[in-house]
Amino acid sequence: MGYTRENFEEWIILIPFKMEYFTDTFARENNLKLDYSMESLDELEKWILANYKDAEGLIKDKKTLDYLTVYIGETFRKYIGGKWFIDLENKKNVFYSMPVLKSPEYKGVTSKSPLTYATACISRNKGDYISTILRNNMEH
Repeated sequence: MGYTRENFEEWIILIPFKMEYFTDTFARENNLKLDYSMESLDELEKWILANYKDAEGLIKDKKTLDYLTVYIGETFRKYIGGKWFIDLENKKNVFYSMPVLKSPEYKGVTSKSPLTYATACISRNKGDYISTILRNNMEH
């Protein structure tokens, strides 16, 4: 999922529209309650685990991965703040050309990567991997 400055700005503008679809139509079709709560992260993670056997499968499903990235990120923003950011300068940055959340208030790791949380939860196979990351970030 590589971005340019222009299409990243467009991506930001489209967040409310994507989330309207994801929290309404997608949630109804998949019997999910997506209300930006901690519980909804667990419910969504269980859905990911039920629908993808590995991270590669989710990565190939670019549209769903994009919705998951935005939803997880917006849920994190509700609890710990932050702004969407993209690094298009430093190619050595592990999150190069990937949407991340950043905030001067974040302790420890200064970039939160909802996209990698969505893919990593599959191999972790816990059901509360993503919400645990959020809880740990709230404690700092």
